[in-house]
Amino acid sequence: MKIQVLSTFLVLLVFSCQTKDNQSENSTNELPSYKLEIVDSVTVKDILAKVFLFQTADEDHLIFKDAMAAEIYVFDRAGNPINKWKKSGDVPGSFSNLNRNLTKDKTGNLVIVDIINGLKIFTDNGDIVQNFGIYKTQMSFGGPVTIFKSQQIIEKDGKEYLLYSLDVIEDLNEEFGADFFQNRKNLLLTDLETEETEIFLPFPKDSQFLNGKVFLFEDFRPVFSYDEKSQVLYLAFQNEPILYTYDWSGSEPVLKEKTKLDLKGFVAGNGFEKGMVSFPQISNNKINPFPSQIISMEKYGDDVLISYKPTPTDKSDLSLIMKGEATKEIYWKLYEETKMKTVVMTPDGVIIPLEMPAMVSDSFKVISEDIWWMKKHTGEEEQEDFTVYRGRLVKE
Repeated sequence: MKIQVLSTFLVLLVFSCQTKDNQSENSTNELPSYKLEIVDSVTVKDILAKVFLFQTADEDHLIFKDAMAAEIYVFDRAGNPINKWKKSGDVPGSFSNLNRNLTKDKTGNLVIVDIINGLKIFTDNGDIVQNFGIYKTQMSFGGPVTIFKSQQIIEKDGKEYLLYSLDVIEDLNEEFGADFFQNRKNLLLTDLETEETEIFLPFPKDSQFLNGKVFLFEDFRPVFSYDEKSQVLYLAFQNEPILYTYDWSGSEPVLKEKTKLDLKGFVAGNGFEKGMVSFPQISNNKINPFPSQIISMEKYGDDVLISYKPTPTDKSDLSLIMKGEATKEIYWKLYEETKMKTVVMTPDGVIIPLEMPAMVSDSFKVISEDIWWMKKHTGEEEQEDFTVYRGRLVKE
C-alpha cells in the first residue's frame, strides 16, 4: 500500500516557561517554538484482533501485536502483510498477554518481556533466539495499555543489555513500611549474551518515597530514558515531579542533578500511614483516586519529552469517588480532566506544553528521531483497518 504523505502540521502551544533552579520564575528569553511535522502514514487492512497496537519499526518492517494475545504481525513499510505468528500454549518461547511493549535489539531481533514467562528474543519470523525465563515471580502487575516504551536496549562497553523494570520484583518477608523503600532497588539490567540480571538504582536521597510513609505501587513505578551518546540516564517516578539525571559513564549510575518539574495540574502524594496500603497494591480509588502520574519519558534530540496525567481540581468530585457515590457523569468528567498531557523540557529546564493529535491509547513511540502513533478510531463499527503515523518534532 502506498505511503500517504501528509503536509499537515500540529502546532505547539507555548505557555510560560520555567527555569531549572526555579521553574515558577518566568524567563525573559523568548521561548522556542516547536511543531510536530507528520512525515508519512501507513494503513494496514483487514485485521482481526482484540487490541491491535503498533510496536516498533525498522527500515523495512512495521511490527504490531494483539495486546490480548501472544500474536505478532509483521508488515513491510508500505503496509503489505509479510508474516503473522503466535506463541501461546505449550510451545518453545510462549508468552502471555501480560507482555510489555516489544523492542528490537541491534541485530533486528524482537525482544519481549513477559512478567509471567520471562524475557524472550525472536527473529521477525517468530523463530526463538533466546528464552530467558522469568527473573523472579511477580507479586503484582497492572497499568494502562499504551505503546509507550517500557524497556530499552542499551549498549555499554561493547555489550548489549536490556534496561527495564518488572512490576513488583521482591517477595516481601517483612512489614510493608519505611524499610521497604529504604532497601528497594528500582531497575533491572539484563546482559543479553550471558542472561545475567542485576537489580540496581535505589531511591535517591530526599526522594518523597523515603519519608517514612508507604505508597501505592503506581506512585513509585519508574519511567526512564538512557542516552547512549552522552551516557546519561534520565529517570522519574510516576507520582514524584522530579527529573533525576545520572551520569552512567562508569559501571554504576551516579546522580548528578535533580530538577523539579512544574507540570500543570500535577499533585505529588505524601504517602499513607503503615497499614493503609497493602503489599503490593497498585491503586486504590478509595484513598487515592485519579493520582497524578508521569507515564513516559523520552530523550528526543537535546530535549526530553515527558507525558503525564494531572489530578482533577474539584476536590468534592474526588471525595465522591472515594466514598463510592460518584455518578457516571462525574467519572467521565474527571476522565476528561485527567487525559494525558505532553511537554517538552529543553536542556536549560524550560517546560513547554505540546499539543498532540488524538492517539490510540493516548500514547506514542519514539524510535530514533521519529515519533510514531496510531490514529484513534472514532467510528462505532468494528475496526479492521489501522493507520500508523510517523512524525518529527521540529524546532522553529
